[in-house]
Amino acid sequence: MRKRLMTPLSLIGAAIALLAGAPASATEVLFNFSGTGFFGGTLNANGTLTTNDMSFINPLNGFTAQSIIGISGTFNGSPITGLAPGLFGANNLFYFTGPFFVDGNGLGFTTAAGVSANLFVTNDTSYRVNTLGAGLLTGLVTASATPIAAAVPEPATWAMMLLGFGAVGFSMRSARRKTKLSFAKA
Repeated sequence: MRKRLMTPLSLIGAAIALLAGAPASATEVLFNFSGTGFFGGTLNANGTLTTNDMSFINPLNGFTAQSIIGISGTFNGSPITGLAPGLFGANNLFYFTGPFFVDGNGLGFTTAAGVSANLFVTNDTSYRVNTLGAGLLTGLVTASATPIAAAVPEPATWAMMLLGFGAVGFSMRSARRKTKLSFAKA
């Protein structure tokens, strides 16, 4: 039996498959905060943030961040229904470096109870929450965030991976077709 060498087309297919299989760097982050409003009432939340796969260094503070593209969890017992970019100036950035996981613009989100909230860092370097809707609250909170997983592949990553596997399969099939069978005449 003869060993078969890889053709240039099959090498290209293999390279595409390897590159397409590289993981995306989207991250899931567990977050929570708790505190009491300045005039009473609680400010409690916990859940999961999902960031995109595009890290950048914020020129304003020099820390590495990613955009928050998803949120789930609860705030004061009500399910969080989504992000609210622009609420109180919220830019929805998650910081992987620096002393805080949000900046002075913060994280804006909404709940099923009709509350809109913004978690941000104040000038005196503490976390604060402002809310709009049922029961207006504002107050300082203790907050934390812990990245838990990288590898939420983006749809484009899946498409590239499937394209790579298809290219490998095609090159293997075309290499097989080139083999010619011939029978001896009797």
